[in-house]
Amino acid sequence: MENSNTPKTILVADDSAIALLLLSRRLSGAGYRVVTASDGIEAAQRAYSDAPDLIVLDITMPRMNGYQVCRLLKRDLLVAHIPVIILSAADERGTEFWSLRTGADAFMTKGADPTDLLPTVERLLARSASHLSERAASVPPSERKPAPGPEEILSNVCALMDEELYATTIQRIELKTIQQNLRDGVLTLDLSHQVTAANQALCHMLGVEEQELLGKDCTLALGELAGACTQEALEGAITGNGGEGQDSEIRSRSGETTPVAISALPLRDYLGVTVGGVCLFQDITRRKEVEMLYEQMRALDKVKNDLTHMIVHDLRTPLTSLLTGLLTLQGSRSLDEMENELLAISVSGGHTLLGMINDLLDISKMEDGSLSLEKSPIALSEITEEAFQQVASLVEEKALTLEAQIAPEISAGTPDASLLCADADKVRRVLVNLLGNAIKFTPRSGFITVSACIDSDRNAVVVRVRDTGEGIPKEAFARIFDKFGQVETRTAGRTMSTGLGLTFCKLVVEAHGGQIWVESEPGDGSTFSFTLPITTDC
Repeated sequence: MENSNTPKTILVADDSAIALLLLSRRLSGAGYRVVTASDGIEAAQRAYSDAPDLIVLDITMPRMNGYQVCRLLKRDLLVAHIPVIILSAADERGTEFWSLRTGADAFMTKGADPTDLLPTVERLLARSASHLSERAASVPPSERKPAPGPEEILSNVCALMDEELYATTIQRIELKTIQQNLRDGVLTLDLSHQVTAANQALCHMLGVEEQELLGKDCTLALGELAGACTQEALEGAITGNGGEGQDSEIRSRSGETTPVAISALPLRDYLGVTVGGVCLFQDITRRKEVEMLYEQMRALDKVKNDLTHMIVHDLRTPLTSLLTGLLTLQGSRSLDEMENELLAISVSGGHTLLGMINDLLDISKMEDGSLSLEKSPIALSEITEEAFQQVASLVEEKALTLEAQIAPEISAGTPDASLLCADADKVRRVLVNLLGNAIKFTPRSGFITVSACIDSDRNAVVVRVRDTGEGIPKEAFARIFDKFGQVETRTAGRTMSTGLGLTFCKLVVEAHGGQIWVESEPGDGSTFSFTLPITTDC
C-alpha cells in the first residue's frame, strides 16, 4: 500500500452482512478506510457522496445488481475514474466475461486469498492515482452535482437499458437485413443439426417459408443428399478438418434442382464455446454450365485431334512412297534440264510437306505426353553445322549469308563442348525450323546469324537465330508460337504463316526445361532465342 497520511477509501457493496463484515475487516486491517452499502442503489449513491478511491461490488444485490451499478458509474465522467472490482460467489467464465464487459477493472471470486485481493486493490489504486488529476480535470466544477436520489438512479438505469436495447435491436435488424439480401443461401444450425434460421435465398431454393424449416433436422429440411453434405461440412468446420466447398444440389418442392457449393463455419458464443454453425449455399448453376461446356469442348477437341492425327499419319506413308519414287527418278540421266528443274521443285515440296506432317505428329504426341526425349550428350556446334547443311539449298537459292557464332567454350573439341544433355534430333529440328522461318522472310542477299553462348548465371546455353527480314509486330508475340498461328506483316500486308514449326520448337524447348521467345521490330528483322539447361546428367 502507498504511504499516505490519509487512508484510501474503499466502498464495499454486498447484500450479505457476513460478506460485508469479512471484506471490511480484511481491507481495514490493510490500512484502508471502508464504507459499505447493502444494495445497488445505496452503492451508487455512496459512490457520489463518499467519493471512494475504489469500489468492490457484489453481483447479486436487491434493487439493482452489481452489473447495473458498474455500467451506470462508468457512464458518468464524475465517477468513471473510480476503479471497480466485481466479486461473485460463482467461479464461471461467463460471470467474469460480463463483469469486464460492463466496464469493471477486475473480477474476483468471493473468499479470494488476501494475497490475491490486496495486491489487486493496490495495483488499481496506484493506476487510478496516476490518472486521477487528468480525469478530474475533464469534469468542470460547474458540472459536478450532488449524489442522485434513488428515483434518479433507477431512471438513469432504465434509460441506459433502453439505449442498449435499442442499439442491440438495430444491430440485429442490420444483420438480418444483410442476411436476407444475400444472393447465396444461409442456414444456421445448432450442435444437434437442428435449423435455427434460414435466409430468403435458401428458402427460395427450397420453395418453402423459413418457419417451415425452424427446428427441423437439416437432412429433413434440405433433403438427404444436401443434408448429409451440410452435416459433413459443419463437422469438418467444428473439428478444424474441413468445412470448405462440398458440391451438392438442393431440390425444391416443385422438383427444380439448384447446384450448390456448401461451406460452413463454426458459430461460437461470447466465451468462444461452439454452439452451432453457419452454412453457406452458393448457387453454382453458372459454374456447372461452364464446366459442362468445357467438357463438351474438350471432347470435340479430342475428336478433332484424333481425326487430324489419323489423317496425317495415313498421309505420311503414301507421301514417303511418292518421295522415294521422285528421288529415284531424279537420279535418272534421261531427263532434260526443264524436267530436272520441275522434279527438284516437286522433291523440295514433298520434303516440306513431309516435315509438316512429322511436326504435326510430334506436336500431337508431345501434347498428350506420349513422345519421350532420347537424351544424350550433344555438341551444339555439330548440331548447328548439320542444320546448316539441311537448309543449304534454300540459302543458296536466295543468295543469303548464313553465319554461325558459337562461343569458343562450347565449340566442338573443347572441354565444355558437351555441356548439354538433350535430344539431338529434336534440337536439330528446332534449329532447322527457326532457320527455315528466317530464310523465308529474309529478302535476297540478306544475313542470318546463329549464335550460342553460356548465360551469365552459367545455368543454360542461349541460342539465337537472327535475320534481317521485315520483322514481326509486337502484338503478335503472344500468339506466334500457337499451333496454326499466323501473323500479318504491317509493311508487306501479307500473311506470315508460322504454321506448326514454331509450335514444335516451343514444345521441344519446354520439354527440355528451357524457354523460347522472340524479339523483333518491324523493318529491323527478328531474333528467335531459346535456352537449354546445362546438365550432363543423361
